[in-house]
Amino acid sequence: MTHMTRPAPRGRAFILPGLALAGVLMLSSVEPAAAAVISTLPEGVAQAFPTGNIYANSPRTFGDGVTYNVKTLAGGQASSHFGATGAYSFSGSNSWSGTPYAAFGLQTAIMSFSFADPVSAALAEFNWSRNGTTTTPITFRAYNSAGKLLESLNFSANDPAHLSGFHGFQRASNDISRFEVEGYWVGARNLSTFTETVSAVPEPATWAMMIIGFGGAGAVIRRRRVAFAAAA
Repeated sequence: MTHMTRPAPRGRAFILPGLALAGVLMLSSVEPAAAAVISTLPEGVAQAFPTGNIYANSPRTFGDGVTYNVKTLAGGQASSHFGATGAYSFSGSNSWSGTPYAAFGLQTAIMSFSFADPVSAALAEFNWSRNGTTTTPITFRAYNSAGKLLESLNFSANDPAHLSGFHGFQRASNDISRFEVEGYWVGARNLSTFTETVSAVPEPATWAMMIIGFGGAGAVIRRRRVAFAAAA
């Protein structure tokens, strides 16, 4: 007696492609949001400058492992005020006093904030010279631990569309190890940072592979059952 193997329903031929498509859709639906230039950080953690009116000529560490420093464009150490509270004027802009700040004047330099533990967002209040003759642009940058440039924002110091105030970056993962500003006669205060909570949930790619794997195993089991029933 000849036994005929009953063909599997046509719909099963689409199980694996369908699962693969589901995996792709899952990956696309959880793609991290694009990085953003920010002016507010509601959930940020304040990294308050210590009050000390220090004339700094070396790196200073404060807050949650934040290191402050100012260097010349050639990479040499520059002097600056750190933790100052007295009146400080920025040519062509408003003056600061009271809240501790960091500032350097009459020179073009790079002020940086390095983080012992990388963060996903960094924001601070900045001020700079807007005397109408300043040609040096203001440039904000964010780098990872390997020194790779992640984000940048550049504009004229006299640009009316970019006034002194809060400037920063926010990214989808904790990869900002250094946040800096380059310009002429620059000050910073009210620094805050934000760290994304790392979840123990498997990565999207892992979920997709698990779904495809379970689907494939189920399809094999169903084919074996059909073949066994036909041979009985």
